[in-house]
Amino acid sequence: MPDGIGHGCNTPCIEVVDDRTGAILVLDAGSGIVGLSPLLTGEPRPVSVLLTHYHWDHLQGLPFFATLYQPGWETTIFSPVLTSHERGWLDTMFKSPFFPVPYEHLPNRPQLQMVRAGELNIGGFEVTALPLNHPGGALAYRVRGAAAVVLDAHFTPKELPQHRGWGHSDWRQCAEFAAANNVGGLWLFHHKPGRSDQELVKIRTDARRIFDATETASEGERLQL
Repeated sequence: MPDGIGHGCNTPCIEVVDDRTGAILVLDAGSGIVGLSPLLTGEPRPVSVLLTHYHWDHLQGLPFFATLYQPGWETTIFSPVLTSHERGWLDTMFKSPFFPVPYEHLPNRPQLQMVRAGELNIGGFEVTALPLNHPGGALAYRVRGAAAVVLDAHFTPKELPQHRGWGHSDWRQCAEFAAANNVGGLWLFHHKPGRSDQELVKIRTDARRIFDATETASEGERLQL
């Protein structure tokens, strides 16, 4: 979408890197996970992929994740136990007609570990998992030591009443949450498909009237915490 190219049009994926240890944590595996490939260089090391839930936009990039095909890299997928969880979901993603490389033929088959709400250690990161009100269930994650918050701002306040039960927030709710909890910075995330850059700039401007340290997340953006 040309008028949204500034922020990007891929689906959710966030990478967290601990510069002290080199540990890598990937939150969700939307189509944005493909953009991590140029960053996965140097000596192979473990990579943890932590999923929030099983909706397609949060999984669709997984078969294209570079570490599944590069020798030496070890990938562990941390998969939430939810009412919508089906044990065979990972194998199904790689089956024909959905993907040409079956799971059992992957050069580096990922390990799978199930996680529940509570205190977790994910690849060296101390994480708190909290249940969300989302169709089929979902988990939110707090990474200890992080100074910023990334929140789902899929809708505008005007759009939200027509989408009750969809499991998404609006930008005003996110800004009010950030202001009430004195966070270091707010990144509005998971933009509604079709949202233009111009619309997102206006959303950011309006949100800053509530919480000044607000940004609209863009593909490839880096944040030092």
